Amino acid sequence: MNSKRNSFRTAVILWLMVLGTAFATPGDDFKAANKLYDAGKFAEAVAAYEKIEPKTAHVYYNLGNAWFRQGKLGVALLNYERARRLEPRDPDILANLKFAEQRLGVDEVNTPPRAIQRFLRAAITSHTAFEWSAFELMALWLTVLAVGASIFLPKTRTAALVVAAAGFAGFAISTAALGSEVIADRTVPRAIVVVAETEARFAPLTDSTVHFKLVEGTNVGIREDRGQWLFVERADGQQGWVPSESVGRIAAF
Repeated sequence: MNSKRNSFRTAVILWLMVLGTAFATPGDDFKAANKLYDAGKFAEAVAAYEKIEPKTAHVYYNLGNAWFRQGKLGVALLNYERARRLEPRDPDILANLKFAEQRLGVDEVNTPPRAIQRFLRAAITSHTAFEWSAFELMALWLTVLAVGASIFLPKTRTAALVVAAAGFAGFAISTAALGSEVIADRTVPRAIVVVAETEARFAPLTDSTVHFKLVEGTNVGIREDRGQWLFVERADGQQGWVPSESVGRIAAF
Protein backbone atom coordinates (compact mmCIF):
# COMPACT_ATOMS: atom_id res chain seq x y z
CA MET A 1 0.00 0.00 0.00
CA ASN A 2 2.83 2.40 0.88
CA SER A 3 4.56 1.72 -2.41
CA LYS A 4 1.34 2.59 -4.28
CA ARG A 5 0.99 5.81 -2.30
CA ASN A 6 4.62 6.72 -3.01
CA SER A 7 4.14 6.01 -6.71
CA PHE A 8 1.03 8.18 -6.79
CA ARG A 9 2.83 10.98 -4.89
CA THR A 10 5.75 10.80 -7.32
CA ALA A 11 3.40 10.98 -10.32
CA VAL A 12 1.67 14.05 -8.85
CA ILE A 13 5.01 15.78 -8.21
CA LEU A 14 6.18 15.09 -11.77
CA TRP A 15 2.87 16.40 -13.14
CA LEU A 16 3.20 19.59 -11.12
CA MET A 17 6.77 20.01 -12.36
CA VAL A 18 5.55 19.74 -15.95
CA LEU A 19 2.85 22.32 -15.28
CA GLY A 20 5.37 24.60 -13.60
CA THR A 21 7.67 24.43 -16.59
CA ALA A 22 4.83 24.96 -19.06
CA PHE A 23 3.59 28.12 -17.32
CA ALA A 24 6.88 29.47 -16.01
CA THR A 25 7.46 33.17 -16.63
CA PRO A 26 10.91 34.71 -16.98
CA GLY A 27 12.08 37.01 -14.22
CA ASP A 28 14.96 39.43 -13.78
CA ASP A 29 17.15 37.76 -16.41
CA PHE A 30 14.44 38.27 -19.01
CA LYS A 31 14.05 41.93 -18.05
CA ALA A 32 17.81 42.44 -18.24
CA ALA A 33 17.91 40.86 -21.71
CA ASN A 34 15.02 43.09 -22.80
CA LYS A 35 16.93 46.18 -21.66
CA LEU A 36 19.89 45.17 -23.80
CA TYR A 37 17.55 44.69 -26.76
CA ASP A 38 15.87 48.06 -26.20
CA ALA A 39 19.32 49.68 -26.06
CA GLY A 40 20.14 48.25 -29.47
CA LYS A 41 22.73 45.83 -28.08
CA PHE A 42 21.35 42.90 -30.03
CA ALA A 43 24.37 40.58 -29.81
CA GLU A 44 24.49 41.02 -26.03
CA ALA A 45 20.72 40.51 -25.88
CA VAL A 46 21.07 37.21 -27.77
CA ALA A 47 23.67 36.00 -25.27
CA ALA A 48 21.42 37.02 -22.38
CA TYR A 49 18.32 35.33 -23.80
CA GLU A 50 20.31 32.15 -24.53
CA LYS A 51 21.24 31.84 -20.84
CA ILE A 52 17.61 31.88 -19.65
CA GLU A 53 16.26 28.47 -18.64
CA PRO A 54 13.68 27.18 -19.05
CA LYS A 55 12.93 29.10 -22.20
CA THR A 56 9.34 30.17 -22.67
CA ALA A 57 7.65 31.22 -25.90
CA HIS A 58 8.36 34.87 -25.01
CA VAL A 59 12.08 34.16 -24.63
CA TYR A 60 12.26 32.38 -27.99
CA TYR A 61 10.21 35.14 -29.61
CA ASN A 62 12.48 37.92 -28.31
CA LEU A 63 15.53 35.84 -29.17
CA GLY A 64 14.22 35.59 -32.72
CA ASN A 65 13.73 39.36 -32.82
CA ALA A 66 17.29 39.95 -31.62
CA TRP A 67 18.69 37.69 -34.34
CA PHE A 68 16.42 39.33 -36.91
CA ARG A 69 17.77 42.78 -36.05
CA GLN A 70 21.27 41.45 -36.76
CA GLY A 71 20.25 40.20 -40.20
CA LYS A 72 20.36 36.52 -39.19
CA LEU A 73 16.94 35.70 -40.57
CA GLY A 74 17.40 31.92 -40.65
CA VAL A 75 18.26 31.74 -36.96
CA ALA A 76 15.45 34.21 -36.24
CA LEU A 77 12.99 31.96 -38.06
CA LEU A 78 14.30 28.97 -36.11
CA ASN A 79 13.50 30.69 -32.82
CA TYR A 80 10.10 31.88 -34.03
CA GLU A 81 9.31 28.24 -34.84
CA ARG A 82 10.42 27.22 -31.34
CA ALA A 83 8.18 29.92 -29.89
CA ARG A 84 5.27 28.73 -32.02
CA ARG A 85 5.70 25.20 -30.66
CA LEU A 86 4.99 26.57 -27.18
CA GLU A 87 2.34 29.15 -28.12
CA PRO A 88 0.91 27.99 -31.48
CA ARG A 89 -1.87 30.57 -31.67
CA ASP A 90 0.02 33.69 -30.53
CA PRO A 91 -0.64 36.34 -33.24
CA ASP A 92 2.70 38.14 -32.77
CA ILE A 93 4.70 34.92 -33.10
CA LEU A 94 2.75 33.83 -36.18
CA ALA A 95 3.06 37.28 -37.77
CA ASN A 96 6.83 37.49 -37.28
CA LEU A 97 7.31 33.90 -38.44
CA LYS A 98 5.38 34.63 -41.63
CA PHE A 99 7.21 37.92 -42.16
CA ALA A 100 10.61 36.22 -41.80
CA GLU A 101 9.60 33.51 -44.28
CA GLN A 102 8.47 36.14 -46.77
CA ARG A 103 11.66 38.17 -46.37
CA LEU A 104 13.68 35.01 -47.07
CA GLY A 105 11.37 33.98 -49.91
CA VAL A 106 10.67 30.54 -48.43
CA ASP A 107 6.99 30.88 -47.55
CA GLU A 108 5.99 28.85 -50.61
CA VAL A 109 8.91 26.42 -50.28
CA ASN A 110 7.85 25.62 -46.71
CA THR A 111 4.22 25.00 -47.69
CA PRO A 112 3.21 21.39 -48.47
CA PRO A 113 1.99 21.12 -52.09
CA ARG A 114 -1.17 19.13 -51.29
CA ALA A 115 -4.22 20.75 -49.72
CA ILE A 116 -4.84 17.81 -47.38
CA GLN A 117 -1.25 18.07 -46.09
CA ARG A 118 -1.67 21.78 -45.45
CA PHE A 119 -4.97 21.22 -43.65
CA LEU A 120 -3.63 18.43 -41.42
CA ARG A 121 -0.48 20.33 -40.55
CA ALA A 122 -2.45 23.47 -39.68
CA ALA A 123 -4.91 21.49 -37.56
CA ILE A 124 -2.28 19.50 -35.66
CA THR A 125 0.10 22.39 -35.04
CA SER A 126 -2.72 24.66 -33.83
CA HIS A 127 -2.36 23.09 -30.38
CA THR A 128 0.57 21.97 -28.27
CA ALA A 129 1.18 18.34 -27.33
CA PHE A 130 0.15 19.27 -23.78
CA GLU A 131 -3.19 20.62 -25.05
CA TRP A 132 -3.85 17.56 -27.23
CA SER A 133 -3.09 15.37 -24.21
CA ALA A 134 -5.61 17.33 -22.11
CA PHE A 135 -8.25 17.06 -24.87
CA GLU A 136 -7.60 13.33 -25.08
CA LEU A 137 -8.10 12.86 -21.34
CA MET A 138 -11.28 14.96 -21.23
CA ALA A 139 -12.75 13.15 -24.23
CA LEU A 140 -11.98 9.78 -22.65
CA TRP A 141 -13.73 10.71 -19.40
CA LEU A 142 -16.70 12.12 -21.32
CA THR A 143 -17.00 8.83 -23.22
CA VAL A 144 -16.77 6.73 -20.05
CA LEU A 145 -19.33 8.85 -18.18
CA ALA A 146 -21.73 8.86 -21.13
CA VAL A 147 -21.52 5.07 -21.49
CA GLY A 148 -22.12 4.73 -17.76
CA ALA A 149 -25.16 7.00 -17.99
CA SER A 150 -26.58 4.95 -20.86
CA ILE A 151 -26.31 1.82 -18.71
CA PHE A 152 -27.51 3.10 -15.34
CA LEU A 153 -29.94 5.77 -16.56
CA PRO A 154 -32.02 4.07 -19.28
CA LYS A 155 -34.17 7.13 -19.87
CA THR A 156 -31.12 9.08 -21.07
CA ARG A 157 -29.72 6.24 -23.16
CA THR A 158 -30.20 7.84 -26.58
CA ALA A 159 -28.71 11.19 -25.59
CA ALA A 160 -25.95 9.48 -23.61
CA LEU A 161 -24.95 7.32 -26.58
CA VAL A 162 -24.79 10.38 -28.82
CA VAL A 163 -22.52 12.08 -26.28
CA ALA A 164 -20.46 8.90 -25.98
CA ALA A 165 -20.00 8.76 -29.76
CA ALA A 166 -18.94 12.42 -29.84
CA GLY A 167 -16.58 11.85 -26.93
CA PHE A 168 -15.03 8.81 -28.60
CA ALA A 169 -14.59 10.77 -31.84
CA GLY A 170 -12.87 13.54 -29.91
CA PHE A 171 -10.68 10.99 -28.15
CA ALA A 172 -9.69 9.40 -31.47
CA ILE A 173 -8.87 12.76 -33.07
CA SER A 174 -6.87 13.95 -30.04
CA THR A 175 -4.97 10.66 -29.85
CA ALA A 176 -4.15 10.77 -33.55
CA ALA A 177 -2.99 14.40 -33.36
CA LEU A 178 -0.92 13.78 -30.24
CA GLY A 179 0.58 10.63 -31.71
CA SER A 180 1.40 12.45 -34.93
CA GLU A 181 3.25 15.21 -33.08
CA VAL A 182 5.16 12.88 -30.77
CA ILE A 183 6.02 10.34 -33.46
CA ALA A 184 7.03 13.04 -35.94
CA ASP A 185 9.34 14.70 -33.41
CA ARG A 186 11.07 11.39 -32.79
CA THR A 187 11.15 9.94 -36.30
CA VAL A 188 11.35 13.02 -38.55
CA PRO A 189 12.36 16.01 -36.39
CA ARG A 190 11.99 19.40 -38.04
CA ALA A 191 14.86 21.80 -38.69
CA ILE A 192 15.54 25.17 -40.31
CA VAL A 193 18.38 25.97 -42.70
CA VAL A 194 20.40 28.66 -40.89
CA VAL A 195 23.10 29.36 -43.51
CA ALA A 196 22.67 31.50 -46.62
CA GLU A 197 22.64 28.43 -48.85
CA THR A 198 23.54 24.77 -48.59
CA GLU A 199 23.78 22.02 -51.19
CA ALA A 200 21.74 18.84 -50.81
CA ARG A 201 23.77 15.96 -52.22
CA PHE A 202 22.96 12.42 -53.35
CA ALA A 203 25.36 10.94 -50.78
CA PRO A 204 26.92 12.11 -47.46
CA LEU A 205 30.21 13.05 -49.11
CA THR A 206 31.67 16.44 -49.97
CA ASP A 207 32.45 15.32 -53.51
CA SER A 208 29.04 13.74 -54.11
CA THR A 209 26.80 15.10 -56.87
CA VAL A 210 24.61 18.03 -55.87
CA HIS A 211 20.90 17.18 -56.10
CA PHE A 212 19.43 20.60 -55.31
CA LYS A 213 20.09 23.65 -53.16
CA LEU A 214 18.44 24.75 -49.94
CA VAL A 215 18.24 28.43 -49.07
CA GLU A 216 18.22 30.05 -45.64
CA GLY A 217 14.96 29.59 -43.76
CA THR A 218 13.88 26.39 -45.51
CA ASN A 219 11.96 24.08 -43.17
CA VAL A 220 13.07 20.45 -43.56
CA GLY A 221 12.46 17.10 -41.91
CA ILE A 222 15.48 15.08 -40.79
CA ARG A 223 15.12 11.54 -42.11
CA GLU A 224 18.53 10.25 -41.05
CA ASP A 225 21.33 11.53 -38.84
CA ARG A 226 24.91 10.44 -39.50
CA GLY A 227 26.61 12.98 -37.28
CA GLN A 228 28.27 15.38 -39.72
CA TRP A 229 25.62 14.73 -42.36
CA LEU A 230 21.83 14.80 -42.27
CA PHE A 231 19.44 13.28 -44.81
CA VAL A 232 16.69 15.90 -45.06
CA GLU A 233 13.38 16.27 -46.86
CA ARG A 234 11.82 19.48 -48.10
CA ALA A 235 8.06 20.15 -48.01
CA ASP A 236 7.76 19.18 -51.67
CA GLY A 237 9.35 15.76 -51.02
CA GLN A 238 12.83 16.54 -52.39
CA GLN A 239 15.50 14.71 -50.36
CA GLY A 240 19.25 15.00 -50.01
CA TRP A 241 22.27 15.01 -47.68
CA VAL A 242 23.37 18.29 -46.10
CA PRO A 243 26.08 19.17 -43.54
CA SER A 244 24.61 19.04 -40.03
CA GLU A 245 25.94 22.50 -39.15
CA SER A 246 23.84 24.05 -41.93
CA VAL A 247 20.57 23.49 -40.06
CA GLY A 248 19.17 24.10 -36.59
CA ARG A 249 16.73 21.67 -35.02
CA ILE A 250 13.43 23.21 -33.96
CA ALA A 251 12.72 20.82 -31.09
CA ALA A 252 15.81 21.81 -29.15
CA PHE A 253 14.02 21.96 -25.80
